[in-house]
Amino acid sequence: MAINGIALTSVAAGSILVWSGIKGWNVTKTVGELITGTKPSGSEQYVLTNASGASSGSGGGAIPSNSAIANDAQKYIGHAYTYGGAPGKDGKSNWDCSSFVNWVVGHDLHGSIPGYPNGSYDGSAHGPPTGSWAIWPGMQHLNASQVQAGDILVWNGHMGIAVSSSQCVSALNSQLGTRITSIASTHSGTPIYGRLK
Repeated sequence: MAINGIALTSVAAGSILVWSGIKGWNVTKTVGELITGTKPSGSEQYVLTNASGASSGSGGGAIPSNSAIANDAQKYIGHAYTYGGAPGKDGKSNWDCSSFVNWVVGHDLHGSIPGYPNGSYDGSAHGPPTGSWAIWPGMQHLNASQVQAGDILVWNGHMGIAVSSSQCVSALNSQLGTRITSIASTHSGTPIYGRLK
């Protein structure tokens, strides 16, 4: 039986992404170390710190309050959408669902996002996609009954920020832009509910 090289490569790449996400490691560094035959050291691991700078788990950075996240996200209702868009350093360029969340948490509130510690995200690049948020160890997974304003919602192919236990704000598409919708009708399927740790 022949081995499908594309499938094998896809599984390997996916494994590296998942492992790097779980460990909070820089993916580029991990790949480089694997290519050179060096055991990944995790020396660029992103560690969460609280507002005083004390370590509080895996991930990276000061943790914005849920109310601050929800309030900041709502400032952008009406902002334009482009799939794969990056907000730009001034936040005025079109974004998509994940770069919107990256902007709110990583830029505005100086929090950590997958692969960007301590508010280092500046909007010049798209930043981590939806899938990175789903597996990021800097987010505690919740039950639907625990959701409150400021929690992160991640669907297969979409994400947003809860503004209440039943509504969220997200960058939906080029026609609707960034707006508030009910969590139940925002995207098909059940989201992963998460809260920054």
